[in-house]
Amino acid sequence: DMPFGDMEPFGREDTAQELTESSIHESDSMVDQLERAEVAEEKRAVFRALTRLRGAAITSFDGIARQQTGNIDQYTQSNKWRKQHPVRHLAQQESDYSKWAFPDF
Repeated sequence: DMPFGDMEPFGREDTAQELTESSIHESDSMVDQLERAEVAEEKRAVFRALTRLRGAAITSFDGIARQQTGNIDQYTQSNKWRKQHPVRHLAQQESDYSKWAFPDF
């Protein structure tokens, strides 16, 4: 004879099984949600880092481009191609038309 044998049983075995399965399901869902939240945070952090890196690379590139443009400007101010390579215009060479238009025969 069991103590409290005259009391009605509380719940049944299938109720306990359902509650256990429900607890397992909810715990799994909670862990899955935590994993999804962690992945989302990792993506956000990586995106932010890459965005900052991209900004630094663009800034660096812009500085290099400005320097190179300045170098070109400086070179063109101090080196004139026409001074080193005079252009002989045909019109100037033939400017004395009396020699070619009215030759002495």
